[in-house]
Amino acid sequence: MLLLGVVGLVTTVPTPLDQITPRDGERCGYDSCTEAEPGVLNVHIVAHTHDDVGWLKTLDQYYYGSRNNIQKACVKCILNSVVKELWDDPKRKFIYVETAFFWKWWVAQPDSVKSQVHTLVRQGRLQFVGGAWSMNDEAASHYQSTVDQFTWGLQKLNDTFGECGRPRVGWQIDPFGHSRELAADLASMGYDGLFLGRIDYQDKAQRLRERTMEVLWRGSDDLGKSTDIFTGVLYNTYSPPPGFCFDVLCDDEPIIDDVSSPMYNVDAKVTMFLEYVLLQSKYYRSNNVLVTMGGDFTFMDAFMWFDNLDKLIKYANLKSAKENLKVKLFYSTPTCYLKAVKDAKPSLPIKQDDFFPYASDSTAYWTGYFTSRPTTKRMERETNNYLQTFKMLQVLTNLPESNMFILNELKSAMGMMQHHDAITGTEKQHVTHDYERIVARAVDDAYIIGNQALNKLVKPETSLVYERCEFNQSQCSVTERSQAFVVTVFNNQVMPKDSSKIDLPVIGEGYSVYDATGTNIPCVIQKLSSEYFSMPTRQSNATHTLCFFAKNLPGLGYKNFYVKKDTKEKRDTKKRYDYYSNINDYWKDIRDKTEVDIKNVEAETIVGKSDTNVLEKVPVRDTLNIEVHDYDRDINWDVLKDGDENNEEEIQGIVKEASKKLVEEMAQVNKDSKTVFPRMSDDEMRMLSDDPRMSDEPRISDDPLVSDDPLVVEAPRDIVLENDYITLAIDKDSGWMSYSSKTEGSTLNYLPVPGYYIGCEGDNKAPANRSSGAYIFRPNMTSSPDLITFHHFAITNLVQSDLQEARIHYDTSVCLTVGLKDDTVYFSTILNIDQGREYALRFQTDLKTDGAFYTDSNGRQMLKRIRNSRPQWNVTLAEPIPGNYYPVVNEIYIEDEDLRVVVNVDRARGGASLKDGWFEIMQHRRLKHDDAFGVGEALNETVGGKGLYSIDTVMLQVVPKTKNNLINAAVRSLQFFSEPQLFVAEAPFNLDKFKTMKNVYSFLKTDLPKGVHLLTLEPWKNKILIRFENYLDKELSHDYVSVDLTKVFNTIEIGSIKETTLAANVWLEDYKQWEWKTDEEFSENLNKEYGNEDVYRAKDRMKYNDDGLIIKLRAKEIRTFVAEYRVKN
Repeated sequence: MLLLGVVGLVTTVPTPLDQITPRDGERCGYDSCTEAEPGVLNVHIVAHTHDDVGWLKTLDQYYYGSRNNIQKACVKCILNSVVKELWDDPKRKFIYVETAFFWKWWVAQPDSVKSQVHTLVRQGRLQFVGGAWSMNDEAASHYQSTVDQFTWGLQKLNDTFGECGRPRVGWQIDPFGHSRELAADLASMGYDGLFLGRIDYQDKAQRLRERTMEVLWRGSDDLGKSTDIFTGVLYNTYSPPPGFCFDVLCDDEPIIDDVSSPMYNVDAKVTMFLEYVLLQSKYYRSNNVLVTMGGDFTFMDAFMWFDNLDKLIKYANLKSAKENLKVKLFYSTPTCYLKAVKDAKPSLPIKQDDFFPYASDSTAYWTGYFTSRPTTKRMERETNNYLQTFKMLQVLTNLPESNMFILNELKSAMGMMQHHDAITGTEKQHVTHDYERIVARAVDDAYIIGNQALNKLVKPETSLVYERCEFNQSQCSVTERSQAFVVTVFNNQVMPKDSSKIDLPVIGEGYSVYDATGTNIPCVIQKLSSEYFSMPTRQSNATHTLCFFAKNLPGLGYKNFYVKKDTKEKRDTKKRYDYYSNINDYWKDIRDKTEVDIKNVEAETIVGKSDTNVLEKVPVRDTLNIEVHDYDRDINWDVLKDGDENNEEEIQGIVKEASKKLVEEMAQVNKDSKTVFPRMSDDEMRMLSDDPRMSDEPRISDDPLVSDDPLVVEAPRDIVLENDYITLAIDKDSGWMSYSSKTEGSTLNYLPVPGYYIGCEGDNKAPANRSSGAYIFRPNMTSSPDLITFHHFAITNLVQSDLQEARIHYDTSVCLTVGLKDDTVYFSTILNIDQGREYALRFQTDLKTDGAFYTDSNGRQMLKRIRNSRPQWNVTLAEPIPGNYYPVVNEIYIEDEDLRVVVNVDRARGGASLKDGWFEIMQHRRLKHDDAFGVGEALNETVGGKGLYSIDTVMLQVVPKTKNNLINAAVRSLQFFSEPQLFVAEAPFNLDKFKTMKNVYSFLKTDLPKGVHLLTLEPWKNKILIRFENYLDKELSHDYVSVDLTKVFNTIEIGSIKETTLAANVWLEDYKQWEWKTDEEFSENLNKEYGNEDVYRAKDRMKYNDDGLIIKLRAKEIRTFVAEYRVKN
């Protein structure tokens, strides 16, 4: 029985207005299937259309049939035509997949058409498969967003059609690789089977040889048997057999059965088809084969299809009966095919890993889309955070039900973004713009929920108007225009957060920050990096960024801060210390000044003084407890300008003596403040070769990142960043970083290496001429793992009080900021790349990793990867670089026996380990050519003729491999995925009024156990939908963790709960998982087995009973409940 009270048992007598309950003689689902006959080959003819929710055209263009000069496609026409043809003949069947399109069509239909569709669904003639809002990607999508969009699509089908509208199988026929996590999720949603279209060409060849095209796939080692799901690989992706596409888009000959016509072709067509299916049957284990009849946007004229399929079925069955061929053709669906295979009781091979990476031929590795359009991927990540927050606030602050329209708009936008040509970045540019338009509008509209909820909580004297800002590119009209404003930092995680770094774009330098009690707290004001002023997408007057730390944020709650612009007269802020991006500017400055401050070691950094609000230059913290000295400012550089009047030895002596004095005194200064002058090119060296100011002792380095050019001034070796947890020393010559943990004693040397690959350029007429494109990553090198790196870089020290950062400029295209946050190191990169390049950030360590590294599956479980290897088949890699890239949604790590080095990403990426101790993530791609897989244009994102900037952040964790440290690393990873959100509003009141507001609040009654995650809290008609997750794996978790639902929330009280499957469309008590016979047993732990031999076989997981409203969560378990509740006064 399904949820929401819309479905009764099928034996219920329908009321006159009941369109859902089957009438006498009507059957849907498995009961509507044509029985497969034993002893014959049962050919299941599956009529279908694959309708992308945006790709070459936008969603609306596809739906209405607009812009057919791009692609002939009209989804509205498809549904209109199919319904008519199904209604005309009860033998016909059809499947539909994308609820986004179906719902757009459904709400526009008259009651007469809706009544027909209800009948077709009740009789099993129109069946839904998949049923999510879109057919989601499986590489770049996060499991939270996937679960949400399935829940949203299935809710629509359940509300409208009840049990008969319930999809029984997953239908992932077009995504470019398949994830283990989705298999686990679909099993947990109650799907009985899953069908795939695309798998690696070498994998498929072996599966055909070994008859392993259908398997039992285990989705999770931690959850075991409950995540097993039948998985079938379709024989011909999702296309019809060659010669049998009966569509207006195809050129194949129709079946002509007029014997008087010279074009009569029944015998030839039937013979060709029977030969095809008999060949196909050799590769499958039961006496059933599934033949897909349809393709991209087919069935706009459904009559053409059904007329020819009617003939094919009729004449093939006649021929089979006449010649005793033992073949039977009939209309079917994937649901009915699955039932037939189950009834045949085959023994299935097992699968325990995933289907990544996907290659369609030897040079076409579909690993570029893991990274393509990184700004869109970031937008999707941020929007998911908004969606979760607004759903929670709608419930916890008891907002009006009228808000559901805008909340549903945001759900629909996020469901669309999970589509396998949306979050992947594999669509045309104008479609990208449309995706972003839809998402931005939905977030803007949903901001009313944030405004209502926060004003209700904060209770200001005058209502606050929160406005959305583009913090990622330092753009916010509120913080730029306001004399005073409120910053609400909302943490939608149930875990408290010790500290969160807040960066706000501002104009000028004089600001003060006050915490929730009205106490003035330290802040730092920095001039924005020059890259921000060149961004064509940035519309901002901000010149600086205001930084402070929001400390002790409550779980599932907020804290307010008050920021005001100082009115006192500011000090002279004339620039004193210059950063030189070009060595010629440095020498020009020397020649133009009568006296030059050669210190040049502090960034243009201002600190707001806590007590007096007077801005002043503050010395860096003396982390080495060494007295800070002033530099000697008395060197008279005029003597160098009059070099003709001095002999060479005298000048060199002056320079060496001054340099010696400078080095000695800089060695006494806090290492946090050291920087390096820009190095010079060979041409610049030749230009200055006769200048007596140059040192005659060049310094040579073997490091590939270090130039052999002599430096202008010798300086101390390290820049040191330090906080209460860690010390990070940066070698200013090589870029190597030495990490040391104060709490754990662990150390690690690593080198961050920004660089790029040059994408291949070709005509795509043969595999050897394949271009790198939106889908395909193909660098113009095959064997070397080396990136093209930058030999010149300059480091600027930004250390001030709690702000521990250094900025490294490489070339003109990469600016890397390195900073400390508690016991982690973050790397923020601003990229402005040239066309034809694919940028990556590599980390080099000396860890002994034996070719192994680990990447997440949709942000949840971790999978072991071994370089140049696959778990179930022997791979041959003509392209070893892209062939070793895997999707990274949240995390990638390498490890040895003692230490794990983790990098968390702020959006979906591609990642790899191409050499032991090394691992890398791709950051941005801008290419010159299409890869000939359909998009028809190069992946070349520009704005105003300039390349699109990408600004990203990754977090690096160095984790000693103890249980407690690994648990803490998992906590940090989850917090990084969903960082606290900033809501800013102009303050129409002074600080005294601010102090009277409720400036800190948590919706939690008590802290929840470590490992518990509130995955979902949202309105569910007059109830709520709630999901709790134990995000720790079984090696880190207890047998279970308990959550007392009566003690979770402050503003609502849960009265009763009823558990559902993961997508909340079936009561859990009504779902029974199918069981299959397998060729062998599953491994207890695939990661341990892969690359090793002796691993235990899997055991069934123990189940634990709840105690009333005290629920128990096993390792990696997600549990979903519909709950009755009341709002507390």
